[in-house]
Amino acid sequence: MRIAMVATCGCMASFLVSALAHAQESTTYEPGPDGVQYKVTRRVVQRSIPTTEYQTREQKVYRPQVTTDYQSYQQMYSVPVTEYRWVSRQHGWWNPLAKSYWTHNLEPFTRWETRPGTVQVPTARTDWVEETRTSQVPVTVYRTVPEEYTSRVAVSVSPSGTSVASRPTSQQLDSDPPRNASPFSRYDSTRR
Repeated sequence: MRIAMVATCGCMASFLVSALAHAQESTTYEPGPDGVQYKVTRRVVQRSIPTTEYQTREQKVYRPQVTTDYQSYQQMYSVPVTEYRWVSRQHGWWNPLAKSYWTHNLEPFTRWETRPGTVQVPTARTDWVEETRTSQVPVTVYRTVPEEYTSRVAVSVSPSGTSVASRPTSQQLDSDPPRNASPFSRYDSTRR
């Protein structure tokens, strides 16, 4: 049973292959310009040609996104504080010949005070954010293209009336090379 099934499948496969080959091959007889009839066989063969086309692809990628935050810290620092005071000075007290006198002037006085302050410290944080990108990707695709092959074989009579295939083989023409003699063995009988 199994052998008969394999034989039947094999016969069907060979029938399909021969049918495809026959469907892709055609034979015609055409006259040539020299009067000889030619058998012209045209055969179409399917050939794969690679072509590059661009396809749109989407892909998810993660990109870094840096965020800067500021944190507040309390800090003690010293600041200068300037204030003006009246300063009195006596002049000429050491001179016995002159009368002494007083002057009153405003003069700056600087002192340092410690005060609390708030400091902003930047801190960077990196977050990975998902995003979708679209890109054009080259893809090689194979297309099937029919190619035609043509062969011409002469099958008919030449213009002189003699068949090309039916010319006797024993007939020696003047333009034919000698068949079994070397070129040095022939001699001209008129030169004796």
